[in-house]
Order: sequence, then structure tokens, then C-alpha cells
Amino acid sequence: MDEYAKELLRKNLEASQESLKILKKMRRASVFGTVFKIIKFIVIVALSYGAYYYIEPYLKGVVDMLSNISQGAGQIKQAGGALNPSGLTPGIFDKLKSLFL
Repeated sequence: MDEYAKELLRKNLEASQESLKILKKMRRASVFGTVFKIIKFIVIVALSYGAYYYIEPYLKGVVDMLSNISQGAGQIKQAGGALNPSGLTPGIFDKLKSLFL
């Protein structure tokens, strides 16, 4: 073989080895990226569950309080209906206002 062909083969071999090193680094980075994405997902799910577990008693209290308020509003509505036996309509104030103006 002539010297020119040997030099080309040597340069080709060096380039191939350098490319192989770069590809191995890229593969390693890809694997670490995938592992860290999985770990991040697990941490987010665990923190969400922990936050729900910690906040759950407060949420139950708020739901109970809103339920009591809703029941109280229903009772007020029933009491208002009982206090309006004469058939006064809710628009009576508008009618009175128009009479005075």
C-alpha cells in the first residue's frame, strides 16, 4: 500500500474512534436524562400525595362548613316563605318605588 492510503486509513480510524467516544457520551446523557425524568415524576407524584394527605382534614372541614352554610341558606329561604303569607311578591319594592317617584 502506498503512504497516501495508509495515511487516509489512519485518519479514518482516528475519526471513527473520536465519533465513538462522542456517541457513547451522548448515549450516557440520554440514559441519565431518562432516569432523572422518571425520578422527577415520582417525586412530583409523591409530593402531591403527601400534600393531599396533609391538607385532607382541612378540606373536609371546608366541605362540611360549606354544606352547613348551604343548609342554613335553605332554612332561611323556608323561613322567608313562611313569613310571606300575604302573597307579597319580591317585586313589591319596585312597585312602591315607582309610586313615590
